[in-house]
Amino acid sequence: MANDLFRRQLGSYASVHRDSRNKATHFAGIPVIVFSLLLLLSLWRFELGGREWPVSLAVAIVALLGWMALDLGIGVIMAVLMAPAWYAADTLAGALGAPSAVWTVFLVLFVGGWVLQFLGHHYEGKRPALLDNIFQGFIGPMFLVAEALVVMGYRHDLAQAMGEGDVTVR
Repeated sequence: MANDLFRRQLGSYASVHRDSRNKATHFAGIPVIVFSLLLLLSLWRFELGGREWPVSLAVAIVALLGWMALDLGIGVIMAVLMAPAWYAADTLAGALGAPSAVWTVFLVLFVGGWVLQFLGHHYEGKRPALLDNIFQGFIGPMFLVAEALVVMGYRHDLAQAMGEGDVTVR
């Protein structure tokens, strides 16, 4: 199901995400960063079809279409995960009310998520893949889903791409 571009990018991403502590910080940090971006993008709206829509929804849909183009199975799982995250971010932005409050929460979450990322790479002893290839920022969330599927015994094709061979639950 994965296309060649995704396999190559996933392999590159996985090569600097081998340490279990690094993976753990990414399983927390990446969702926090994605949520913070959705929260911030919920501040802006556009009109379409006589209705106002948050920019966060448009960005989430574009991201999901991109993820599905790279790997349909992972893309669908990403959609299931992204829907409640988007809704929660948009609801929180509305509840916070003032844009300054949204910006404050965004900054706390965004910086906190990146602190976790860099802490993980300290354990790994390798620089983040994002610093060499900005597209890796798009692959990161997919890596989490791929890693979970591989550990659960699914998607052996991705285990090969990630350089993990026959992976069993750790």
